[in-house]
Amino acid sequence: MSIATLPDDAPSSSAVEFVGNGPPSAGHAGIAREAEVPVVMTGGELRRDVIRLAWPVVVEQLLSTAVSIADVAITGRLGTIALAGSGVALQVFFVVLSGLMSVGIGTTVLVAQATGARTPVRAAGALRQGVVFGGVLSIILTIVGIALAGPAVALGGATGEVADTATSFLLVSMLGLAPLTIQIAVGGAMRGAGDTRTPMIAGAIVNVINIVGAWALAFGAWGAPDLGIVGAAWGGNIARLVGAVLMVAALFRASTPNGIRLGKSAPLGHSGWKPNLDIGRQFLTLSLPAVIEQLSFSLLFLVFGRILLSLGTTVLGAQRIAFGTGALAWLPAIGLMIATTSLVGQAVGAKDLVRATAVTRFAQQLAAGWMVIVGVLFGLFGSAIAGAYTTDPATIEEAARGFYAFIPGMPIIGLGFVMGGALRGVGDTRFPMITSIVTGWFIILPVAWVCAAVLGWGLAGAVAGFGVSSLVNYAALWWRFSTGGWQNRTVGIPPMPAVVLE
Repeated sequence: MSIATLPDDAPSSSAVEFVGNGPPSAGHAGIAREAEVPVVMTGGELRRDVIRLAWPVVVEQLLSTAVSIADVAITGRLGTIALAGSGVALQVFFVVLSGLMSVGIGTTVLVAQATGARTPVRAAGALRQGVVFGGVLSIILTIVGIALAGPAVALGGATGEVADTATSFLLVSMLGLAPLTIQIAVGGAMRGAGDTRTPMIAGAIVNVINIVGAWALAFGAWGAPDLGIVGAAWGGNIARLVGAVLMVAALFRASTPNGIRLGKSAPLGHSGWKPNLDIGRQFLTLSLPAVIEQLSFSLLFLVFGRILLSLGTTVLGAQRIAFGTGALAWLPAIGLMIATTSLVGQAVGAKDLVRATAVTRFAQQLAAGWMVIVGVLFGLFGSAIAGAYTTDPATIEEAARGFYAFIPGMPIIGLGFVMGGALRGVGDTRFPMITSIVTGWFIILPVAWVCAAVLGWGLAGAVAGFGVSSLVNYAALWWRFSTGGWQNRTVGIPPMPAVVLE
């Protein structure tokens, strides 16, 4: 028996790959597995695949939003100081979380391409390294977050009792980063392998535990200790721990895609957990641009909010109604974006460039169609939607104008989501980052300021900045994808050691 390395260009249609220890036998890691011949998909199968991967992501996002609303309701019952303190703490926490989300992006792309290439050993390596690097990153961020919790809360503008409450909430929340990272890494691997239902089911269970645990520990219900605001944070941590256990346990199922399965029958058996710097560089290449993009957008939105605040609380309140509703309305487009990343990654790994283009085209059609429907609903029921949030006539009128201003750009927003997902699927995360930053800072903010503040168009003028930005952003992404340069570059992970039987 000797150690060998699978070359990047190993054939996928005829090679027989031996992995594991011991002689080949049924149900053993050392069994010979003839790599599958890539299957040519019909148009109907392709469309079903896109929808099959997208809808669980939409449900998962909706459930996550519901939990956020429930958390606000729970902390709000503890008083205004608790509500304000938890809000400041969560702002800081989400900045940290954006760094951890990079682990999911990198794992999704690498596993998707390895899955498409029919190289389960590489998919297994990507999963393991995603968990390892995510774990290391979460430990570092936990230590830094605990050390800088106070200054970070002060930077968020909190003082006095609000600052004390925010710091306590943030310190407890930081302890849940490690299990949350495991969820992110494993969930990214599952989506890359084509399984979006398991993360959705696990997410639903976690969300229920989060709500029940936060309520029980915040108010001392059902015999639990009464911990106040930190109890809500501990409830979230308990849910994250359960989520990590559920996600890891799912990897041992026989129905789990072969490349990301764990256990002795897995492609790498019990090995592959030692940090691999080559794969680490791949994660950094894929993930760092996405992190920078997210941080840039968070800061941009902060400045955007300040522009609207200068116009009065009515405009700011209307903006929260319009943008909050919009964020819910385009969740299906986000689900299609994630599905596109996975399916395009698999197609590129299989060197099926026609399928990658077809997936992108169909996902764009769905996204644009959905956003047109949303735009029509905004036009017909804008005032009624705003009235569900507030009874203030001025705020309702301002929010309705914001809904109307969204309508022309809705299809473009959906197209941009999908095109960005397609580029990430081929491993190009840098270009979407560049276009997002450039269009955000040099189009959204200037147009919003001129139209909203200088011309006096209020929220409708601010929304116009997003419409113009979305058009320019999509044009740039479309150009990048249509020129076809991505067809000659894929982000395959480096060769992974495999035990070859002689």
